[in-house]
Amino acid sequence: MKRFAIALQLMMLFLATLQTTLTASDWPMWRFDAGRTAAGTTELPTQLQHSWTIKAPARIQAWDDPLNLDLMPYDRLFEPIVISNRLIVPFSDTDRVCAFDTSTGQQLWSFVTDGPVRLPPAATAQHVCFVSDDGCLYCVDVASGKLRWKFLAAPGTRRIVGNQRLISTWPARGGVVIRDGVVYFAASIWPMMGVYIGAVEVENGRLLWINDSTGSTWIKQPHSAPSFAGVAPQGALVATAESLIVPGGRSVPAVFNRSNGDLRYFELNAGGKGVGGSLVLADDKSFFVHTRLRGVREFTLENGTKSFFQCNEPVLHGDMLYAAADAGGKAVLRAYAADRRVLWETPMDASGDLILAGHSLYSAGAAGIQRLTLPDEPQKVVPTAPPAAEVLIPPTTVTGTIQRLLAADQKLFAVTAEGEIHAFTAAGNTTTPLHDLVTPVPVPPMPEESETAAAALLQSLPAEGYALWFGTDDLSLVAAVASRSPFVQLACIDETAERIESLRQRWDQQRIYGKVTAHQAQPHTFQTAPWLAHTVVIGRELSSRIGQNQQLLNHIWPSVRPYGGVLQLLCSASDATAISAAIAASPPEQARVEVNSFGVRLTKAGALPDSADWTHLHGNIANTRKSDDARVRLPLGVLWFGGSSNMDVLPRHGHGPGQQVVDGRLFIQGINTLSARDVYTGRVLWKRDFKDLGTYDVYYDATYRETPLDPAYNQVHIPGANARGTNYVATPEHVYILEGAVCRVLDPRNGDILRTIELPQENPEEPQEWSYLGVYQNVLIGGLGFAKYRQRLEISFEEEDGKLGGNKAGFGSKSLDRAGSMLLVGFDRFSGRQLWKIPARHSFWNNGVIAGGGRIYCLDRNPKQVEEKLQRRGIAAPSTYRILALNPQTGEELWQKTDGVFGTWLGYSEQHDLLLQAGAAASDRLSGEPDRGMMVCRANNGDVVWHQPDLAYSGPCILHNDLIIANANSYKDSAGAWFLKTGQPWLIMNPLTGEQSPFTLNRAYGCNTILASENFLTFRSGAAGFYDLTNNGGTGNFGGFRSGCSGNLVVANGVLNAPDYTRTCSCSYQNQTSLALVHMPEVETWTISPLARPDAPRQPIADLGINFGAPGHQRDDQGTLWIEWPAVVTENSPAHIRANPEATPYRRHSSAY
Repeated sequence: MKRFAIALQLMMLFLATLQTTLTASDWPMWRFDAGRTAAGTTELPTQLQHSWTIKAPARIQAWDDPLNLDLMPYDRLFEPIVISNRLIVPFSDTDRVCAFDTSTGQQLWSFVTDGPVRLPPAATAQHVCFVSDDGCLYCVDVASGKLRWKFLAAPGTRRIVGNQRLISTWPARGGVVIRDGVVYFAASIWPMMGVYIGAVEVENGRLLWINDSTGSTWIKQPHSAPSFAGVAPQGALVATAESLIVPGGRSVPAVFNRSNGDLRYFELNAGGKGVGGSLVLADDKSFFVHTRLRGVREFTLENGTKSFFQCNEPVLHGDMLYAAADAGGKAVLRAYAADRRVLWETPMDASGDLILAGHSLYSAGAAGIQRLTLPDEPQKVVPTAPPAAEVLIPPTTVTGTIQRLLAADQKLFAVTAEGEIHAFTAAGNTTTPLHDLVTPVPVPPMPEESETAAAALLQSLPAEGYALWFGTDDLSLVAAVASRSPFVQLACIDETAERIESLRQRWDQQRIYGKVTAHQAQPHTFQTAPWLAHTVVIGRELSSRIGQNQQLLNHIWPSVRPYGGVLQLLCSASDATAISAAIAASPPEQARVEVNSFGVRLTKAGALPDSADWTHLHGNIANTRKSDDARVRLPLGVLWFGGSSNMDVLPRHGHGPGQQVVDGRLFIQGINTLSARDVYTGRVLWKRDFKDLGTYDVYYDATYRETPLDPAYNQVHIPGANARGTNYVATPEHVYILEGAVCRVLDPRNGDILRTIELPQENPEEPQEWSYLGVYQNVLIGGLGFAKYRQRLEISFEEEDGKLGGNKAGFGSKSLDRAGSMLLVGFDRFSGRQLWKIPARHSFWNNGVIAGGGRIYCLDRNPKQVEEKLQRRGIAAPSTYRILALNPQTGEELWQKTDGVFGTWLGYSEQHDLLLQAGAAASDRLSGEPDRGMMVCRANNGDVVWHQPDLAYSGPCILHNDLIIANANSYKDSAGAWFLKTGQPWLIMNPLTGEQSPFTLNRAYGCNTILASENFLTFRSGAAGFYDLTNNGGTGNFGGFRSGCSGNLVVANGVLNAPDYTRTCSCSYQNQTSLALVHMPEVETWTISPLARPDAPRQPIADLGINFGAPGHQRDDQGTLWIEWPAVVTENSPAHIRANPEATPYRRHSSAY
């Protein structure tokens, strides 16, 4: 037996040696090896000449805004590898991996996946491995490109729109790395959906281990705020002798035990601002993480400690490190010792890339491609006599900017930012022509009748957005539609391999693959997110089955979007009658069925049942801060993500108006822009620029800098819309936006200006600005002139303003001046005709002009600071403060209340016809906002129902059906909630004792205020956060991103909308993008209950669940609170738990089952 073991060890050593020999002249992984060291072994010829070029379109990165483009550059270039005389290239636009002959550049094979291939492959002598956005890990044969094996890295095949493409809910963006015959990968970029990091044998695809337990880890986020989240793999993985390093996209990486997948550490908060990204390099002592541009920072591999050493992307070779640097404006190469001392430097431009090949360094930069031959002992070079670089390839040889070099097969390969790959070989070898992957290759034309039918069919369909086509039996019609496709993406699904291959080849030759895609799958199992398709077409073969069995139709129908999405069944006129009758007898939800010239058409008209819009600044003109959308409930999962840039929103600390969501469109404002996006896919529908919306010094100020890559603090906190209110309102018919003294009326479908409504001006030479905006029924309510207390009342706040420094500088009198309006004007919003005008006695507080119940309510008063100034002049607080109720059609006063006017906030309950007067004190609001006192009056006459003048709370308050819910500030318990009709506190059952106790909630760091929907509250608590009102289970997170500094987690139109409102934020959260969430019962949801906090009182327990290995708390449908063991979030366990000290907690993510 011992002799056999020795023989086996010798055989393994031989195989390892054989593999090394086979790949000695290759470049088998990104940056050469598993450490991404860029230190290759191939010695190149002394003289090189250009051999051939592959020309393809420039890459388009997955992400959108400038900071993300910098932090996650993994797909900005072609990132090829070289193995066995083949250049292996991933294509993110055409969803494939191709092999090219290294000698000629000729394409040898192509392998197509079901999604973009964004990360570089890795190879052994016989295997090429890679991951795709379709959620799979692939292994193909090096020589033929034939599939050897395929591993579904994700827990399912559900497709969503991600970065404007139809991809897996769990895209595999943890780029493969191979070491010791094992390929490592990762899938899913959303911790809340589960993250899957695994190891598979290269030879046969056998799974060795998978870690799916890190997605809901209780960890410190940026600002040291604890939340449920985890690593979100994006970038090429790194394998060292003992560790697997998983890049976190925008964050520092997580480090795992390579042998079993156990998490060693993930210090998300450790990187701080300016450190984190998809690029990670390592040796066995350190790893290096992206900072900005080509910079990296070093961390200790043992424990993740951040060092002070920074450089540009280095070559790691033994104890030496080589990196490009700037020395007083001159490009140099620096050589560093193991202790990171600079040993020597020499002129060499490596601003594009730097690699080692054998004993020579090769660089790409403005000087072309240079070579520097290293001495045998580079650490002993005399600093005053460093080796010199020579120009190997002049810059004029290559058109474009070289940003990647590879050395293999006695050749040097250069990749440009413009999409070209160039090969250089030994001088004297013959050159071959350009290989053009841009120009379409002629394909056989489709029959004229197919072209005619395609044109007519497209004319009858919603020609926009995303489309699905099930059943490609009429290949000519499908091909004709595809060649003129108006869709962002048309995905064709068929179970027949031959049909799919035929379409893929044709569309590849036409250079349209990616915009149109073909997927081999059973139509009845092809699963997509709901509502993603404007158009769905079902071919004749499948349509014929639906008349007898609607199961397929019922499976596909949820993919059709509301507000006019169409499903077209292709069939003959005779079949259409029977099919339509069968469908009409039991129609899918919201389906309007009709027969047309192509067969049977189903239209999903109107809004989703139980959904609602979100308008004005606070959800509606009643200021409830609550969405009436009852369709959205926890748990939630990702519906779509990406597709828009946060450069089209306002800077986050300026607290500009948030999004408004109406009829399937999300409207959001930027700096002098307004744009509309599709609620169900994130697609930008239109964007309109304006000359000057008057938002400077209101929603952002002079502290804003257009420097998205600079981690320095950018844009101080100012009240913004918290004081001034919104300057736009969206309705189903129109979008109204203010520009100076006029209101532009836009078409919500395309942003076109339909008309302009002007304020009546007493002095047209000095027009007053439009200071308030609201819409109620057919009335457009305008504020005529800001309050401008300083100028109008001749008071000065210079002394007070001068004391406000740093982050408080924006909270002075400048914002106060815009918090009120001097007159209100009513217009017919459809014609622009003026209906009425009413002046304020003092100023109409913009947050106190609301409407409901057939009335407009106005709060007419001065701010506290103005009161205090006037009191110093001997002028007492006026007794003429008032709350008015007006007839919206005539402006006639219905009632007036002058006693007990103390608040800065009004809210109206349509359900109870009650009016709330309150304060709205909270972070990033005006300093004079009251923080105590609450009054409820009858809205029909102003009579007081109840008044609690000493009730302390944080606002603004939410009106949630029968309740008033207070805001919660960072790390503080909210004051609670009260019944609207009585003012009595809302008591909820303590799940541990069964007793009643006052409702309260707590959250971690977050500078926004709470928003509500029918079923839950949303806010920032480190990461994006929530509180489930249906079970009062505690505070949880949507792990993997942060919400905005202004509340941007808005429930409307059947989804939770989360547009990226983080412009100027450089915190290293895992994702920084727009997304939407939708109800998914299978998604894991974890919370932290206030009942298990250290200050929670200890009482006898009536009911308690112990959840072994869990990351946090859960409350089940029966009301039982389950706490985790061992303790993770529970700092004061309500029960003493003893267990076997050798017990090892074990957990699998529920989506894996």
